[in-house]
Amino acid sequence: FAQEQFDHVGQARRQPGSTFKPFVYGAAFMQGFKPSDTLMDEPVAIKLAGGDVWSPTDGTPPTGLPMTLHDGLAQSKNTVTAQLMEKVGPPRVVQLAEALGVRQSKLEPVLSLALGTSPVTLIEMVTAYGTIANGGDYMPPILVRRVEDRNGQLLEEFLPVKEVTPAMPRAQALTLVDAMRGVIDDGTGASIRHRYGISADLAGKTG
Repeated sequence: FAQEQFDHVGQARRQPGSTFKPFVYGAAFMQGFKPSDTLMDEPVAIKLAGGDVWSPTDGTPPTGLPMTLHDGLAQSKNTVTAQLMEKVGPPRVVQLAEALGVRQSKLEPVLSLALGTSPVTLIEMVTAYGTIANGGDYMPPILVRRVEDRNGQLLEEFLPVKEVTPAMPRAQALTLVDAMRGVIDDGTGASIRHRYGISADLAGKTG
């Protein structure tokens, strides 16, 4: 710290990539979509304002088959997520991400935001994921709970805010958590199970 005071948790902004996708699916669930709803896993070409065309792809060829939203998130399919983003609309995704905890970084309300193109901080993403895990209730993060001297004497204590702010309906938040379980159980994060043998109840997202 004496040499470098730059805070890589709260100041450094990086593109979150696919870790941003849960906000797209969460916004969709709030609009009435269900994890069992399907979209085609096929090449995507979306016309943008000004005449440009956005054609996101995946590391593997599209199957040309219907894919549930649950599997689209679990397999982190760009083609499916892009279609869902178009249906939900970028403004709704921005609104949800901000409500969940991405409150300092500016999010561009464009379709490519679905794939995490707007830089954010680590603390914003941790806060937003914490809000999802908390059933949709936002609480400001606390980095330091208490400070003691060498003798264990309490010097300062930082208590969590008692009143939480609803950021997402609990039912949809729990639906999103369950979909994120699929990432770990049979999706892109499954190696945490078969490689490391972790059997705990986990939900998450690769990126």
